[in-house]
Amino acid sequence: MTKPLKIDFVSDVVCPWCVVGLGGLETALDTLKAEGIEAEIAFRPFELNPQMAPEGENIVDHIGRKYGSTPEQSAQNRA
Repeated sequence: MTKPLKIDFVSDVVCPWCVVGLGGLETALDTLKAEGIEAEIAFRPFELNPQMAPEGENIVDHIGRKYGSTPEQSAQNRA
């Protein structure tokens, strides 16, 4: 019997792309399981934006500061 594959999954719990990545990883691991390969996932936290206040922030203000876009550009991108 082989040792299980050990995976450290580093993610921010509120990051939607981390959820997408985890789904892809789980799908891949299901495929490998059919071939007899087992894996152990260790979840590791990482804050993508540790400066964010607990109450959050207005999305237009946040995007403007992060990417330098104007409120008009932000509205156009979301239209």
